[in-house]
Amino acid sequence: MQNIARGTYRQARIAGALGLFREHAQMRLESAINTSREGINAHGQAIAVVGDNISNASTPAFKRGRAEFADIMGEITDSRNSEVGATSGDGVSIRRTRLNFEAGAVDYTGRSLDVALSGNGFFMVGDPAAPQLTRLGNFQIAADGTLQTQSGEPVLGYQGADVAQLVPINMQQVNIQATATTTLELFGNIDASLPPSTPPPPGSAFSEINTAATFVASQSIYDSLGERHDVTVCFFKNSPNQWTVQSFVNGADTGAGAGVPVQVGQVVLNFDSSGQIDPANAASSAIQGTINWANGAAASNLTIDLKAFTQFAGGSRVTNSTQDGRGGGEILAYEIDAKGGIYASLASGDRAQVGTLPVAVVQNVDGLQRQGNSLFGTTAESGQMQIGLAGQGATGELAPYSLESSNVDIANQFVELVIYQRGYQANSQVLSAANEMLKGTIALIR
Repeated sequence: MQNIARGTYRQARIAGALGLFREHAQMRLESAINTSREGINAHGQAIAVVGDNISNASTPAFKRGRAEFADIMGEITDSRNSEVGATSGDGVSIRRTRLNFEAGAVDYTGRSLDVALSGNGFFMVGDPAAPQLTRLGNFQIAADGTLQTQSGEPVLGYQGADVAQLVPINMQQVNIQATATTTLELFGNIDASLPPSTPPPPGSAFSEINTAATFVASQSIYDSLGERHDVTVCFFKNSPNQWTVQSFVNGADTGAGAGVPVQVGQVVLNFDSSGQIDPANAASSAIQGTINWANGAAASNLTIDLKAFTQFAGGSRVTNSTQDGRGGGEILAYEIDAKGGIYASLASGDRAQVGTLPVAVVQNVDGLQRQGNSLFGTTAESGQMQIGLAGQGATGELAPYSLESSNVDIANQFVELVIYQRGYQANSQVLSAANEMLKGTIALIR
């Protein structure tokens, strides 16, 4: 009886030991299977990130992603394993794909509606109340005149000269109506060393006037219909420090006959010993006249302001001119300058401002959320966006007629691909080995 009891007791101890062995062996092999499985998943996700980068290597303004790995700690479920359980792991995971906002190279395209950001910042598109951000500036004009992205989101900015309200920019909202010139102001110098001259009598031809004049300048003005006309301004020296200035238009513009000088008016300029027009005489240093056009435009009451002229030795020339007139006509082309100004070139040769393209910056670009179509959304982590004009602060300037290229380095991506591929294969081998060992252990303890 005692031998039977001893045998039963021994069998029970063996069975218990085998059960404990079965439990521990199975747990350890299952842990190896779990960790290798997580390794396969993580490296597969990393390969997918590399694949996304490589596929977008030619996408303008694309920002490459980087898979960030993190270890997984195992949970302790058995106090008997506490001496190793506290340091054991349960594999790896991809916690996030971080975007790299390093600027790409700026490539010249020659297209007027292509614009690249040469510094920090983003263009704003979509809803003015909740703008989306993008670095891609290959804009287009919709059928309704709205400036938009290639995927159809309206581009946000300031319309005209208003820089207070953020709105979708309408490229057709341009004042193309003609404005007649009423004031033409000339800046320049008349050579003090020139000899005296006498204005020819009324009715003289242009050739006679040009020969008699000490200095002749020609400037353009506009009538109420937007047609351009030339005004000839002739200087005649009466005596030291005193000049007579007469202005003419071509008779072809007034109906008097082609090539016939039609005088607009004249004025006498008096300079002081320093070569300046005395401020007391500034108001009277302008030619006043009325021009009756033959093309149906309203008569022009023209003032040619000469108070900014000087009389110094060293040459006669017009250095600058300003006028308040503008020609009309259709829009021929658009351009965007380095400060974000959007301009329309008119058939008249003039340039009208359509609006301004601002730039937005955020406190933390790592917090931006990728939304597809080269768009990003702000989050609580990115912070609030700040809007400014290009060339001010940290926004950088714009590069007209250009696009930012992708910041993907294909050679570097292939290096990462090889690393992730080896990691994937190694974890596959661990999974296969653990699976075979588990089968063998189960067969052994049966």
